Amino acid sequence: MDLKEALSELVVMEDRWESNDFPDTGIFVRALTPDGHASVDISCLTPKSLLKWLRSCGGKNELAENVVGVLLGHGHLH
Repeated sequence: MDLKEALSELVVMEDRWESNDFPDTGIFVRALTPDGHASVDISCLTPKSLLKWLRSCGGKNELAENVVGVLLGHGHLH
């Protein structure tokens, strides 16, 4: 699976997508929403999609990934 294909599988958390209760990071990605694919803030991604996006350039740093998960309200990703 190439990078473009992997990132095309990003998915939002439906409740976050609909509620807008979460602050925007200003970092937008293309993800699947209940309305189809759209440009969304990373704060709306599922934990699995967030982790996929964080590792999309080949990096793996569990400490940094956990920090991002906590900051976005997901808790630890690992």
